[in-house]
Amino acid sequence: MWALTITCVLSAAISVVGAGTAHAGLMQFENGFEGDQSTSWESDSAGDGSAGIEINSGNARTGANNGWVRGQFGGASEKTWVYTAGVPNVAGAGCVAQIYVRPRLRTTLVLEIWTPSGGKRYSVDRTVDGGGWQRVYTDRWPLFGEQNMQFRIVLHGSGDAGVNWVRLDDLVMQCYW
Repeated sequence: MWALTITCVLSAAISVVGAGTAHAGLMQFENGFEGDQSTSWESDSAGDGSAGIEINSGNARTGANNGWVRGQFGGASEKTWVYTAGVPNVAGAGCVAQIYVRPRLRTTLVLEIWTPSGGKRYSVDRTVDGGGWQRVYTDRWPLFGEQNMQFRIVLHGSGDAGVNWVRLDDLVMQCYW
């Protein structure tokens, strides 16, 4: 379930505002795959790729549940909508996002932000080493008054000898103006 927090300070989770930059407000959205996520997260897959949610498996970074994507020759994504209508449509309004990942192998993940009309607002590749939980994040991207934005994390299969499996947890998106 999305928790909505309005606060006047940036959390330590994402350090995105440079020194000397003034902001009037901040909204923070969090989703750690807890509760009934069947209506919050959607998955896509191609080829041998797949995605899903693990419930009480003992693999979560925090809480009891986590998401995952896997693939070797195909790809997969997990995606969720973030309600951003509470962010004023003013010049300079923008957002950042982060999610924790635990890949089995060194891999590159794609973080994307999409509009309701199907336009890709932002995309960045992040390469992570296999092993423990690691934070991946977006740079700041403009909101332009959108009332909903979709966060996607995408794994494209590498086609090599190993199937990569990446666990996901603790998405945070911060929008500020």
